Amino acid sequence: MLHIFIGRSKTGKSQAVLEKIRALGDDSRQILLVPEHASHQAEVDLCRVCGDTASRHAEVLSFRRLGDRVLAITGGAAEVTLDAGGKLLTLQKALSEVSPMLTVYRRPSQKAAFLQQLLDLIDELHCYEVSPQMLDARAREMEGATRDKLLDLSLLYGAYEARLHRPGLDARDRMSKLCDHLEESRYVLGKDVFLDGFTYFNAQERRVLSILLRQARSVTVTLLGEENSREEIFATTERTLEQLRRLAEQERIPVKIQHFTAEDRTALGHLERCFFGENLPYEGESGAIRLLEADTVFSEVEQTAAEIRRLTASGVCRYREIIVAARNMADYEGVIEAVFQRYGIPAYLSRRSDILEKPALSLLTGVLDAVGNGYEYEDMFRWLKTGLAGLTPEECDLLENYVLKWEVHGTMWLRDTDWTENPDGYGAPWNEARQKQLAEINALRRRVRLPLLTLAEDLKAGKTAGEKVNSLYTFLETLGLQAALEKQMEEQAAAGRLQDAEETAQLWEILCGVLDQFVEILGDESMELDEFTRLLRQVLTQYSVGTIPVSLDQVSVTEITRNDRHATRYLFLLGANDHVLPGVGQSGGILNDDDRDALALHGIQLAPSGMDQMAIELQNLYAALTQPTERLTLSWPVTDVSGAELRPAFVVERLLGLFPGLRVEREDTDKGYRLTAVQPALETAGQEPEGPLWRYFAARPEFAPRLSAMERAAVMRRGSLSRGAVRALYGERINMTASRLERLGSCHFAYFMEYGLRAKPRQPAAFDAPQVGTFLHYLLEHVTADVLKRGGFAQVEETELRELTTYYIRRYMEQELRNFQGRGARFKYLFARLRNTAWAVVEQVAEEMRHSDFVPLEFELSFGDGGTLPAVVVSEPDAQLRIGGKVDRVDGWVKDGKLYLRVVDYKSGRKSFDLAAVRMGLDIQMLLYLFALQKEGAQHFGHEIEPAGVLYLPARDEILSAERNIPPEKLRREREKQLRRSGLLLSDPEVLQAMEHESLQEPHFLPVRVGKDGSISGSIASAARLGKLGRYVDKLVRQIGREVRQGNIDADPCCHSEEDSYCQYCDWAPACHFQDGRDGDHLRYILPVKPEEFWDELEREDEEGGDK
Repeated sequence: MLHIFIGRSKTGKSQAVLEKIRALGDDSRQILLVPEHASHQAEVDLCRVCGDTASRHAEVLSFRRLGDRVLAITGGAAEVTLDAGGKLLTLQKALSEVSPMLTVYRRPSQKAAFLQQLLDLIDELHCYEVSPQMLDARAREMEGATRDKLLDLSLLYGAYEARLHRPGLDARDRMSKLCDHLEESRYVLGKDVFLDGFTYFNAQERRVLSILLRQARSVTVTLLGEENSREEIFATTERTLEQLRRLAEQERIPVKIQHFTAEDRTALGHLERCFFGENLPYEGESGAIRLLEADTVFSEVEQTAAEIRRLTASGVCRYREIIVAARNMADYEGVIEAVFQRYGIPAYLSRRSDILEKPALSLLTGVLDAVGNGYEYEDMFRWLKTGLAGLTPEECDLLENYVLKWEVHGTMWLRDTDWTENPDGYGAPWNEARQKQLAEINALRRRVRLPLLTLAEDLKAGKTAGEKVNSLYTFLETLGLQAALEKQMEEQAAAGRLQDAEETAQLWEILCGVLDQFVEILGDESMELDEFTRLLRQVLTQYSVGTIPVSLDQVSVTEITRNDRHATRYLFLLGANDHVLPGVGQSGGILNDDDRDALALHGIQLAPSGMDQMAIELQNLYAALTQPTERLTLSWPVTDVSGAELRPAFVVERLLGLFPGLRVEREDTDKGYRLTAVQPALETAGQEPEGPLWRYFAARPEFAPRLSAMERAAVMRRGSLSRGAVRALYGERINMTASRLERLGSCHFAYFMEYGLRAKPRQPAAFDAPQVGTFLHYLLEHVTADVLKRGGFAQVEETELRELTTYYIRRYMEQELRNFQGRGARFKYLFARLRNTAWAVVEQVAEEMRHSDFVPLEFELSFGDGGTLPAVVVSEPDAQLRIGGKVDRVDGWVKDGKLYLRVVDYKSGRKSFDLAAVRMGLDIQMLLYLFALQKEGAQHFGHEIEPAGVLYLPARDEILSAERNIPPEKLRREREKQLRRSGLLLSDPEVLQAMEHESLQEPHFLPVRVGKDGSISGSIASAARLGKLGRYVDKLVRQIGREVRQGNIDADPCCHSEEDSYCQYCDWAPACHFQDGRDGDHLRYILPVKPEEFWDELEREDEEGGDK
């Protein structure tokens, strides 16, 4: 007997099925057959109605699960069953075989999108039991473009089917196997079978129904609609009813149709009767329906969450009695997850995650891309960073830093020799710590290398797809991926992330299934690695991981097309916007509506399309609108994420017409709905401290910690550290170098990042300005020291000087540039060019020293702990600042028992001495060293010290740019201009002449000018002014020390203009997000100052004796 229960929404059809199953009880065995997405709710409903004994006599199945039951009896459950990935794999190979024979689809057949559309069509043809031969025969009966298209498709379809049925392989899909084996399995024999929740049945499903009618004791089908209804939404139901009658007639089974009706005079009942029917205004109370207009998607979801909180907090309902639905759920999923978490609402989102985003699959695709693309950085660390490759995050970071620093790529990963470069790049001194770090890095590389090398060799040796799969299995087993996934799943479950744990549990099974299908379908096929990788990636896109609800009491969040349609007390329908609700049918695809109409005329009926599909869409909308029993809330945003205007759907206007008393509720400007949950309410309270809401929370002790934290946050700026944080970062005794002082002066936040947090930017190792400077420092120090031992530059010939220079260049290469011969051609070229620069720098230093009575006394003279001279100490009551560092070179000249000292700093860049920068505390490094020498150097040098000045000595590659084909005199002047020092010198003529013999007539090196009257000007200062400058520098240092102790970390970069701000090249800009004028963020402009203005300002400072 075929029983058909037909009725409109909420007439009790599904309940009647459950009651009938309960009544049958142990007297028979029952099967409740439902759509896959509705199986969980059906099991819950079955247990609710039938109690704990339900499982003794009844089971809930989908067509897929019914197929599993059948194959477990007939055999074949362990055989390959073609799923979506296997189908795509098979189709790709079939397509490659017949592609040259195609006409219409020759060009698009190479596109991935076409492949997916083609697979969808073949699935549809399968479902409606259309064979390639049938499609070919019908195509030959047609003419024109449709004929050519269908002939192409029949050729492709035939090649696909041929690959499925190769000798020794049965890779039919699940539904085909169910249709072929259901009858012989006798699984449904004598049982009562109930089908609930289906809108229509395809040809394969109808074939299963025929077997059910023959073997089952009874078959009951529920249909949503009315017999002989003229409402468009029930057109599909009418066709399904007629198909069921024909099936019963063919099987000579009697049919009994039972009509279900219900009398509901409420507003929701009127909506069900009239929304798609008669335009009859409702005269009663319409409070069961709400229309809500929101500003944005986010506020729409927030208001939904607030209403759910009100309902549950008042005891009106439980979370499980609420459904949140939308037609465009993909646009809402992320927002719902975030908002519901903030509002403390448990929810289950009926969705499936993209499997390629999962770490296990990133590992697989990443390592294959690495092998295929030459072990490039992105591919290597895509799989190494998954957490499943055997490296901890800290180990991965250590390895990645080295790889980025030295641009490791290609076979450098697989070599049998260790990496040898300095982990901190060029110029960093080799010490025990760096040697140990390099050993750790090499140990990590060896752990990565062995399984990677084995995989690469096996993939190269393996010629077939099966051999490549075996290589992958070996690799995954070596990594222990299955155990790693099990551990990850346990950790997720322990942390309460049950949905994540369930998704992880599916990954290994899916992965093994994909690889097994490769072996079964393409195992003996010859395949290159790039094709294998591409196919594997394409196949994986066919999978997703899904979960069932992990809690009995939670809000169900679903797309209305996947709605299980069971009645619920409260339903919130989101996104009721035009062109969204109802969904607009997808145009395009392989077959358009004209093609489908042509096939229908020739006897091939496929899935509903065009108006039929729109009827199903409207029925889904009808089912959603009529699902709630107590309240329907319909909402929509008026703007999208870009601010563009959105219009409400026709549903809104229709409801307003049916219910004259209904009004659109618009969002409150005060956003009072945020008061329904603690977290958003606290955020709202924080916008008005000491306001009524704040006082409400303040009166409750349990909120005291949160309010206290909010109060602290309200007064804190980015530019402030607590005293405890300062001590933790810098210690009680703050140690600094002079260069760090300048860094602090240039920007407090940059100093905090670099020396407080000790962050390090990830930059490739390059022999650029800092490394060139280090090299030239080394060269000048050693060459000059050696020359002095030989009697000075005046006593050393040019040939001998060149030999010395060449010797120390070679020694530097041996000591600091390990494996020089193994470096790239570009590096060797740049270093060869640098040799010429080095000679030019040495030559001009020699030329200067031949014309000077000042003699280099010290190189790399160090201050501070372990240094030659003590640190500069600034003591305060609560802390101590100790400043150390190194002076590149100290030159001296003795006169009248006093030692005149000048500090020389080698600069490979274009920095010059600037009084305006000194005033800002930016250019005080050399001055600090000079005045420290004046205070502390007498004992070391054995003379009373007099400061003679500071000089920047240019030592850079650009000095050669003037050497071009120009007249000798002009070249000489250009070279003098390039090589002229900058700095500040004592104005004493005798001292200047001792520095450069010609300085009082025609200076070539010093930053002084001689007037026609013999007067001297330029960057010079009297001894008195230098004394004031020393006191000013001391004040600057004390001020800087206070700023460190006070925890100042303002983003306050110095600049001459916005265009040359430090932010333009700051390593910490991504962490800073500087905005001038926000909180403590501000630019500090280095304003130009004339020398006399500077000295006058210093004079006033000195007289006042106060801090600047």
